[in-house]
Amino acid sequence: MEFSHYQVEANKTIQDYVQGKETKNIVPFLGLIGEAGSVISELKKNLRDGTSYTNYESKLKEELGDVLWYISTIASQNGLDLAAIAAENLTKIKDRFDLEHSDKFIIYDAAYSLEEQFPREFEVQFMVLNTEGKEKVRIINTSTGKQLGDEITDNSHEDDGYRFHDIFHFGYVAYLGWSPVVRKLLGIKRKSDNKIDEVEDGARATITEELISLFIYSYGMDHKLFKYSSSVDTEVLKTVQKLVSGIEVRNCTQKQWEMAIINSYKVYDELKINKGGRVLVSIKNRKLIYLGKN
Repeated sequence: MEFSHYQVEANKTIQDYVQGKETKNIVPFLGLIGEAGSVISELKKNLRDGTSYTNYESKLKEELGDVLWYISTIASQNGLDLAAIAAENLTKIKDRFDLEHSDKFIIYDAAYSLEEQFPREFEVQFMVLNTEGKEKVRIINTSTGKQLGDEITDNSHEDDGYRFHDIFHFGYVAYLGWSPVVRKLLGIKRKSDNKIDEVEDGARATITEELISLFIYSYGMDHKLFKYSSSVDTEVLKTVQKLVSGIEVRNCTQKQWEMAIINSYKVYDELKINKGGRVLVSIKNRKLIYLGKN
């Protein structure tokens, strides 16, 4: 049965109440709460009685059906289409959890010359230097031997390890195929297209990327920098998507962002523990791999 047909038929069974229209619109919400409780009650019975509770499946099916009726009723009373709700929810859930969303992995620079493309696989080395008792990080492109950007300290009153934060940008390259920051470091901005150079590879996009990295880092500080995590709070991912809503990476799913964040922080942790090391950045395999100290 399709949701649209179910909603039409369920709509015929909506009852009128003595108290009038206001009560009619409130009762389904209260009923939904009650039926959700009944679903939980079935779980309780199953946990309590185990295999002796032989009616669990049929009762659970019945209670879930009642939940569906109340959901359909609330939708109908508020002019909403149940089928559209289901379709939109599925799109939302896939964005958040579907790792097989391969159509969302876009090679943003595929149409540009090799000089304006990210290398599909390259290696960088994070070198830790001690200057007057302060640690700095220097990043070297191992294929060219060139230093990428300036040497970085934590730029903080506390030693919090943020000097290794460029690994997050390389993570965005590996898992999202995107990073205005790394494009600038590698000297591969897409200057052949003035608009793309200005909007996608320019200052505003670069600042947005740095803001995202700092925002996630600040959140991560309250979660042991994701050391024991395999997920990122959905509200954090929604905020990231909102921040990039005006640039090319807006199509990346929450799952893609989560993969980029969690895996980048795994490598970040290796860099901190080992005081630097080599990292493989692979767009073609969508991987960021810590290769070791030397």
